[in-house]
This record gives sequence, C-alpha cells and structure tokens, in this order.
Amino acid sequence: MQLTDPVSLQDRGYGDLEFDSKEIVMGLHWDPPEEGVAADAADLDALCVLLDEQGRELEVVYPGRLRNANGSVIHTGDSRTGASEWDDERIFVFLESLPETVAEIAFVVTSVTGRAFSEVRGACCHVSDRATEHAWVQIALTAINGNAPHRVATLRRSPTGWEISADHQIGEFRVGIEYYDK
Repeated sequence: MQLTDPVSLQDRGYGDLEFDSKEIVMGLHWDPPEEGVAADAADLDALCVLLDEQGRELEVVYPGRLRNANGSVIHTGDSRTGASEWDDERIFVFLESLPETVAEIAFVVTSVTGRAFSEVRGACCHVSDRATEHAWVQIALTAINGNAPHRVATLRRSPTGWEISADHQIGEFRVGIEYYDK
C-alpha cells in the first residue's frame, strides 16, 4: 500500500469486527530538544477539520477548541513541550456520533513556533483505530522540510462506511486562521 492509496476501514482484515471503525484516534508526538542543546522547544498542534460534501469547513477542533458542538470529536489538549513518552496530543473521533452533514474529516498538523518539521526531533503522527490500536496511517513528520500546515490524513464517508487516505498536502490546505489564534 502506498501512503496516498485510499484504504477502506472495513477492508483491512478488521471488517468482521463491529468496533473496528467506530472510534479513530489521531496521535501527534515529538521530542523536546536534547539536553545540552541550545534550542527552544518546538510546539506542534494537531487539528481536526470537519467538512461537508462540498468541502466547506463545518467545525475545527484544535487546542483552543477541544470539542466539536456534539462532542463526537475530542482533543486532549495542548502540549507545548513534546515531553510526553507517547502521544503529546490526541484527537478522538467517534464516527457513529458525527453529524450526518460531516462528509469528510481532515487531520492537520501545524508548527506553532514556525520550526520546520524536519527540525523537530522525533516528530511523527498516526491515525489509528482506538480500540485495536491498528495504525491506518503513520507519518514521520521529520521528512517534511517546511513548516506550513500539513494535512496528514482524510477520512471520507462512503455508502459502505468510511475510507481513509494519507494526503501529504503541505501548505495547500488552509485552516480558517480565525479559529486558530494562539
């Protein structure tokens, strides 16, 4: 499978398990600077953008807005240091509870401090099934040279469920900045 190939959440060997595509988690991790290295800590943020069938932004969940209106998308909160041993920030999406108007879910990573992702030690993210912890998408953000917002994955509603693809859209995906004012 290529990172850009769409993958049906129900066609990956987990289709017989009812809970496999009900709860998704996007995790973002990075490491603080090494001891003795004179560098400011990087600050990355995970965002979840809910879109309608026409691609219009319905809601954005991010560290400044930890839940969408009906609570089907939940952000665990802002980490500004990368000091966690596991994910520094997580976004949980309860697919069955999403409003019917949501046709697409975009997961985005931003560099709040403006540091290039390639300069952020250990920067990586994943989109996984929350119950099984099976990673549908894993991306080493350290391979990205820029610091522009980066859409890492998209889930699309289909007649048979949800499909997921790794997007690798750098800087082309602009989140409404009015939502993202730190």
